[in-house]
Formats: sequence, structure tokens, C-alpha cells
Amino acid sequence: MRRQWWLCGFILLSLPVLAEVYTWKDAHGRTVYSDQPPPGQKASRMEVKVAPAPVPPAKADASAPVAAKTGEKAGEKTDLAKQAEELNRKIRAENCLRAKNNLSGLQLNGRIRLPGSNALASDAQRNDMIRQSEQDVANWCK
Repeated sequence: MRRQWWLCGFILLSLPVLAEVYTWKDAHGRTVYSDQPPPGQKASRMEVKVAPAPVPPAKADASAPVAAKTGEKAGEKTDLAKQAEELNRKIRAENCLRAKNNLSGLQLNGRIRLPGSNALASDAQRNDMIRQSEQDVANWCK
């Protein structure tokens, strides 16, 4: 049943598009293209030819061993997984460094400006910021 729906969809998509295109010059002398003729103006109908739908690729050669095909895909996945793992490691290291720098800046400075403001943080706000920075260090520097 599923194959029948796929076949019907393919047939419908492969039919040429039947669209009418009209062209005319507007009041400013520009050429206008539209699917509807302008009311009260003379427009010429263009003949549009649509390229046929692309043919689906041929199925893989049945003589090729199945294990080799799956081995290539598995190798590609491991390469992608290794690249993603390496990128995640670099991002984690950068975030760890930022978190450590932020924590040391908060611990060394007596008065700290609130983010996005010129107001100074109170001792309670500073302690909250230090606790958050410690959590960030714990999360990123595992």
C-alpha cells in the first residue's frame, strides 16, 4: 500500500506544470510578468516549457557485498561522531576557561558592577554571582 502512494506521488510530480504566464509593460515602462492578465491592459501570453522531473537514481549494484556498503556508512558515522566529539571537547574547554576567569574575577574584586548596569552589586548579589560561577566551573570543567 505504501509503495502505491509513493508511485502515485511520483507520477503526479513528474507531470509538467500547466501554468499561464502573461507579460506586459506597466505605466513606468517596466516589463511585468504575472499569472493573471492585468485588467484593462493588453498582455501577451507566454508559452512556458517546464523541464521534466528528474529521474530517481538507479538502485545500487546488487553484486556489491552488503557488508562493504554498511561498513562505509558506519565509517562515515564514526568520522562524523569523532568530529562532533572533538568540537564539543573544544567548546567545553573554552567554556571552562571562561567560567574559571569569571570566578576568579568575582573572587578578587571587592565591588562588582551588575551586568547591564552601572550599579554596584551588594554583598548578597556578589555571593550569588560567585555561587553561580562555581556551578558553571563544576559543569564545564569535569
